[in-house]
Amino acid sequence: IVGHDDIISHLRNAIKMNRVSHAYIIEGEEGIGKKLLAGVFAKTLQCEAKGDEPCDVCTSCLNFERGNHPDINYVIPTKKASIGVDDIREQLNMDIYVKPYQYPYKIYIVEDADTMTVQAQNALLKTIEEPPQYAIILLIAQNSSMFLPTVLSRCVILSLKQIEESKIEKYLAQHDHISPEQAKMFASFSRGNIGKAKMLLASEAFESIRNDVIKTIDCVIENNDFELMEMVKKLCEDKDRGAMILDFMLTWLRDLMLIKKIPEEKYMIHKDKYKTLLKQGQGLAYNRISALMEEIEAIQRNMRVNVNYQLSLETMLFQIEERSTRSTNEHMS
Repeated sequence: IVGHDDIISHLRNAIKMNRVSHAYIIEGEEGIGKKLLAGVFAKTLQCEAKGDEPCDVCTSCLNFERGNHPDINYVIPTKKASIGVDDIREQLNMDIYVKPYQYPYKIYIVEDADTMTVQAQNALLKTIEEPPQYAIILLIAQNSSMFLPTVLSRCVILSLKQIEESKIEKYLAQHDHISPEQAKMFASFSRGNIGKAKMLLASEAFESIRNDVIKTIDCVIENNDFELMEMVKKLCEDKDRGAMILDFMLTWLRDLMLIKKIPEEKYMIHKDKYKTLLKQGQGLAYNRISALMEEIEAIQRNMRVNVNYQLSLETMLFQIEERSTRSTNEHMS
């Protein structure tokens, strides 16, 4: 696990002092390490070595790695969009009162737990109010605000924050056989997210995506409505790629904002595109860059709560154009 030292320390102390809670919410953005942390925690609790980290050689640890641990269970939704009340009742509530088969605890890991319906959360609430002594429930979520207050009040909330870029850089250089310069660049792109760094590193579309970002910003500068709408279509064709383009766009806009204040190459994420940044920076006012970043962050929030993706993109473009027109008129007056 890269980073999250304070949370790891908290969990280790809980294990050492035998004060492990029955319900945890592990929250953080996609790729930050929630699933890995939950898995390692569960594996440690069941480890036959009974330490504060897994031994990785006992039968329990090996069973977990093979995906067939008898006392670590994953709640799998029957519908992709959300976790329903039947999922919780059938996979958790009806099973949790059967004692562990072999190990000290019976652990349930619920991924994307913030997609639980209200009915599902109420069904879960009955269990976490009076859980069996051996039961531990790990709820993995991007946003804990999606839970009912009654659920939140009965869980320990562990919020995973962005990781220091230097730690990501060191990890990439040691584990992915890339140059220090490449490790630094991908760590910068990741914006504190180790999963994002690894995804970008594995992606063959890196330059293609960055070129899409540059083209989009050029269209904004030139007020090219047709090309902007074509880009919206492109973003909507592949939502995962679109999400990556939006992430890239934020790093690009961050450089544009910085270049207007401190035009020095060494501070840029996109150092190899310094001349392009300088040129675009001359065509965009600081407030327009800031507005763009706000709109992109709003789209990303909407994507997490399943708001219409294409409508969000189109709304962003209309607002950008409106602000652009207003900014131009103010400048002329």
